[in-house]
Amino acid sequence: MKEKDLEKKERFRKMWVLLFEDPETLSDAQIKFLLEEEEELRSLTYSVFVQFPERWKRVENYRNKKKELSRLSKEELKEKMERIMDHRSHILRTVSDDELSDSFFESPPLDSDENIIYELIKE
Repeated sequence: MKEKDLEKKERFRKMWVLLFEDPETLSDAQIKFLLEEEEELRSLTYSVFVQFPERWKRVENYRNKKKELSRLSKEELKEKMERIMDHRSHILRTVSDDELSDSFFESPPLDSDENIIYELIKE
């Protein structure tokens, strides 16, 4: 994770903890900090809000699928990956680039078989 992202998360954590305190117990510096960072705090809070619960469900699905797929042998995993790659190649041959969504060219989602199988093969 980038250093800038880590700093942003750390600032968000500090702000978040302060929000749950009684404002009357906060120091002048803490209140000033929250008020100066209002826009960023609203933005980060909204970002977390719109991702919930989907992002957490993806992680749960990822872990469940990984348990299931990890029962397969390396050979079976490689066969599954080959089928996935064959399917992707077929799509590339038969569908024009204009018809494909950008997501086709992005990394596969965390909870996709393609992603999990790739991880398991690398292990």
